Amino acid sequence: MSKFEMLKKLEYLVAFQTNCLEKGDWDDFDRLQDSIKKLEANILHHVGE
Repeated sequence: MSKFEMLKKLEYLVAFQTNCLEKGDWDDFDRLQDSIKKLEANILHHVGE
């Protein structure tokens, strides 16, 4: 996955997480938080390449 694709995915996940927050859907909110953390780590790892 390219850096651009990872950033677009991160943007989507954050927007979806915001929607979950507004609805009070805490299960999906927590799952998304884990996915966001992993994706952020991958993005930071690729920055050094």
